[in-house]
Amino acid sequence: MKNCVDDSDAEHHSQFPHIHMPHSLESLILSLEERLFERATRQDVAALGALLADEFVEFGARGAAWGRAEVLNDLPEQDFVQRHLSNFKLTILSEDVVLATYVCEISGDEKPQQSLRSSIWKQSQGRWQMVFHQGTRVAQG
Repeated sequence: MKNCVDDSDAEHHSQFPHIHMPHSLESLILSLEERLFERATRQDVAALGALLADEFVEFGARGAAWGRAEVLNDLPEQDFVQRHLSNFKLTILSEDVVLATYVCEISGDEKPQQSLRSSIWKQSQGRWQMVFHQGTRVAQG
């Protein structure tokens, strides 16, 4: 798993000089993303609900859109599939909003499938919650 912050964010930091990209913030958001990959989290409505903001929206890799209520209702019932995260990058959008991007690989009986993932996390009342997520499948060559 590669975990990095792109140096091209230097220009962005000049726009928000009071915002620093502490390694701990990057590690925290990475751990929250990874928590959403875990079987225990995906099958626990309370755990999922704690990570997803009330206004959460997801655009799936197959073109479907879901709100928080649909995810909390449907995700615990889905078959668990092991996912692996790589090429994680965190970009600060404002003091309390960050964009996480990465590659997700699902491996199983079939050929591994990769998708590009993006999530927007916002901090409110001292905790980070996901407000948006999108997955886009990588074309199989």
